Amino acid sequence: MNVKVKYFAYFRELFGTKERDIPLSPSAPVRDLLDRICDTPARRSELFDGDRLKAHIVVMIDGIALPAATGLETALADGVVVSVFPLMGGG
Repeated sequence: MNVKVKYFAYFRELFGTKERDIPLSPSAPVRDLLDRICDTPARRSELFDGDRLKAHIVVMIDGIALPAATGLETALADGVVVSVFPLMGGG
């Protein structure tokens, strides 16, 4: 299956693109996708604290936040769009 990943804010610089398609195994969880895109120590350290997603990181699937019940173990489907960005504030 293929999943489109969109990066926002300074993640565009960190990951070197606005978006990219990632091939994954059918029904792979979000954790597998994030492990795949965090292919350097710098990228991994921006998203993860150990094996947990940092609190200020927002991950959405087709515009909806990850379900609290399943979190990083949420299964992905072919063709979904996963958005990854730091929590932002403004006024």
